[in-house]
Amino acid sequence: MAKWGSFEFSEFERLAKTFKTALDQRIIDRWIREFLLEMAFRAERKIKRRTPVDSGELRRNWQVGRVEKQGNAYEVEIYNNTEYAGYVEFGHRAGRNSTRWVEGRFMMTISMKEIERELPRFIERKQIELLEQLMNGRKG
Repeated sequence: MAKWGSFEFSEFERLAKTFKTALDQRIIDRWIREFLLEMAFRAERKIKRRTPVDSGELRRNWQVGRVEKQGNAYEVEIYNNTEYAGYVEFGHRAGRNSTRWVEGRFMMTISMKEIERELPRFIERKQIELLEQLMNGRKG
């Protein structure tokens, strides 16, 4: 009978163990939280660059909250507690008798739309990093 060669299954066994480890919810949970925080801080930088500066208070007060898990969903809040932040974002009436309209700057709205467009590229890169990390036996 002809001999076709040999095949080493140890690499497949290692790969199977690696994927089993990847299913460990703690690793996935940490990965999701880190990814969301990275995206939130990217968004915050974009928002700050778009925020108009008068006294600088509005720009300084942008903050990123903690990542919270709500059921199967994760949330992270980007917020600004400055009293007039909503007026600058969406516009407002001004002048005598509130007859003039001041257009909003939409610094958060525009920035979040940019992040949404960039998201597939970032998530793909982070998934590759996670898989490389797991293949090399490191857990983060």
